[in-house]
Amino acid sequence: MMPVWGNGHWGWIDMGAVSHVTILWSLVAGATALLGAVHFAFWMANPQARVHLVFAITALAFVGVAATEIWGMHAATPQEWGAAVRWCHVPLYFLVVGLVAFVSLYLGTGRAWLGWGYVGLRSVIFAANFASETNFNFERIDSIERIRFLGDTVTVVGDAVVGKWQLLGLVSSALLVVYVLDACVTLWRRGDAEERRRALVVGGAFVAFAGAATAYVQLVLYGIVQLPLLITPMFLAPLAAMTYELSRDLLRASLLAGEVTGGKVRLELAATAADLGLGEWDSGSGRIWATSKARQLFGFGETEERSPQSWLDRIHPDDRVRVTEGLARSIRGNEDYVAEFRVSHDGHGTRWLTARGRASASGRGKGLVLRGVVRDVTQYREEHDEALELRRELAHSGRVSMLGQLASSLAHELSQPLGAILRNTEAAELMLQASTVDVEALREIVVDIQRDDRRAGLVIERLRSLLKRRELELQPLAVDGIVQDVLTLVHSDSASRHVHIDCRLEPSLPAVLGDRVHLSQVLLNLLLNAMDAVSGLTPDRRRVVVGAGRNGDGTIELYVADTGNGVPPDVAAQIFEPFFTTKPAGMGMGLAISRSIVERHGGSISLSNEPGRGARFSVVLPIDTEAA
Repeated sequence: MMPVWGNGHWGWIDMGAVSHVTILWSLVAGATALLGAVHFAFWMANPQARVHLVFAITALAFVGVAATEIWGMHAATPQEWGAAVRWCHVPLYFLVVGLVAFVSLYLGTGRAWLGWGYVGLRSVIFAANFASETNFNFERIDSIERIRFLGDTVTVVGDAVVGKWQLLGLVSSALLVVYVLDACVTLWRRGDAEERRRALVVGGAFVAFAGAATAYVQLVLYGIVQLPLLITPMFLAPLAAMTYELSRDLLRASLLAGEVTGGKVRLELAATAADLGLGEWDSGSGRIWATSKARQLFGFGETEERSPQSWLDRIHPDDRVRVTEGLARSIRGNEDYVAEFRVSHDGHGTRWLTARGRASASGRGKGLVLRGVVRDVTQYREEHDEALELRRELAHSGRVSMLGQLASSLAHELSQPLGAILRNTEAAELMLQASTVDVEALREIVVDIQRDDRRAGLVIERLRSLLKRRELELQPLAVDGIVQDVLTLVHSDSASRHVHIDCRLEPSLPAVLGDRVHLSQVLLNLLLNAMDAVSGLTPDRRRVVVGAGRNGDGTIELYVADTGNGVPPDVAAQIFEPFFTTKPAGMGMGLAISRSIVERHGGSISLSNEPGRGARFSVVLPIDTEAA
């Protein structure tokens, strides 16, 4: 027993009584339905592969066409045969529209207006088919006949009157041929060898179907040949072409999936060798994939299933908010995500990890997929922290060393206000012993004492700030204020050395983002070196210029120039290297520390020799745009 369509309904018939035509058409329809189901399942798994959905719909429509053709070949009356032809237009409509959609999606060419024009014309024919008394193809069917076909007796049209709008069917067939040829020629002209092959296979099969089906149907309609009204045999050509092409794509996809699987294994081995962990999170499905190394870094077992929140819970509480907010910003801005954070889990303490990732649209069209890589940087962080501490110690030692050089000058700088305070207090004491007290004179003495006290306090405060061990604290700073602070400290030393310091500051300079103490250390070191460079000259030639000005690229230049003999070229190449010095008692760390401080401020330091004017050290710092 097998199901067949006949007399307007499905029924079960004995296989021994079934005609060869019914068996052949049922086998073709069943195979086509199976193909359609396979491609529909593929589309369900990959919604972006819309061409497979189109093929599935076209295949289902072809099954409907085959069923109505079986119905017509077994019709017992003219009315039943006409009804079979009328209802054949329903699956036929979806079949031909499916062909147009397949060409558009698979070949990616073809003029849209031609395609829509064809679809519109077929829609008119579809509507006219159900608006007529009989069907679109016939105005009247008077009789049917029975003939032998493929070894069986089937029903064909006898006396009938062809529909007056039948010409529209010819025009639509011609338009379909034009659309397919246009798409294939366009692809052939612009494509490579593979695309030309596709154009030839698809275009040849579709044009052959349209031409053969049109010619056959017209011959049957006008009674030139007495055969069943069929398109199933002709449609096998485009069906085979579509199946062949999509099967090739599925085979390539299968081979590519195998290559991707192998690539994933190789990638995981390479990542593990590089001490990297890889991971992927699909927000739509909630699926998380992670390599063994990534699971190990977060403290998860190899087969342990964890939710996205459980991974976030392993991040240190102090870093968790920063990490999630940064991730959200990168997703909104479609930017790469970079973060460094701590993770803590039982038995492994706290580790530092660095992560880099990127979010992209999910292949399923829902949500996002976040892919990233993590690495354990605990050892690097420890070494980095040790280097920072060593750098702070060296900077502090450099400041202490420089202040040691200024000890006598600073003592003189302090002795002046302290001596003045002492003399003023002695004078006040004598005035208080007199019989009459000059209140106005006492008031002037108190004012002098206050001024000298502030002067001494300012010197001591600057010394204390330079002697402190401290972290780099960036804040908006006025460059002229830093220059004045340092000039105050070296005033006495420059006077004792008979060095004239010329200050040239451009007015209304914008602020820079920096640390006052560290930048003061850099400028102080450059000024002391400049005074050392001119110490061998006659007093009238001992000149140092310190100045600052705005550059045209959003930076400020702070410079110190002297009138010494300059720096020899072979020495200039090493002048900023650690432990390199030209001074007999020097440590060789002053300029190296200065370069480190300036670079941590996002700036640069350089040396140039000015002909006949000695050496010039330039510190370039970026302007604080927010303060500006």
